Amino acid sequence: MVDLEAWYDEEQDDAVTVRTQAELDAVLDAVAAWDGRVIVHLKPARPVDVNMRRRTLDVGVHGNSDRGALVYDSPDGRWYSKAAFDTSANRDERILYYYMNSDTEYPADSEIALDVVRQAAHEYLATEGQRPTSPTWQTPPAWYPTAE
Repeated sequence: MVDLEAWYDEEQDDAVTVRTQAELDAVLDAVAAWDGRVIVHLKPARPVDVNMRRRTLDVGVHGNSDRGALVYDSPDGRWYSKAAFDTSANRDERILYYYMNSDTEYPADSEIALDVVRQAAHEYLATEGQRPTSPTWQTPPAWYPTAE
């Protein structure tokens, strides 16, 4: 396991250090109690190389609906979680999650069960920042801006 930095509250001066599954659950439980869709930004606290530092997981939590969404970034690309069931949402529809009061657009079909979101966050912690094996992942939609 690797220590993670957790950023999620605009009042934070420093990251919350997450070393254990229980500490990660405490952060996710706190955010799940808030109203609305909130992002917890996770990244390795003491990366051994620059590529490890760039492996981040944004954990979207919408406690009111028991749903959430994930975005995994790495030097190899960006992936969004994808609902395992057929949704009525299309890839052009968007939902907003908030990172420290800054809105962030997600594909509408990226929302999944909150227990799957938690499981992925736990796997990210246990595997030192690797992309979790679950949920199903999708590449960014066409409307997502790309670096040129």
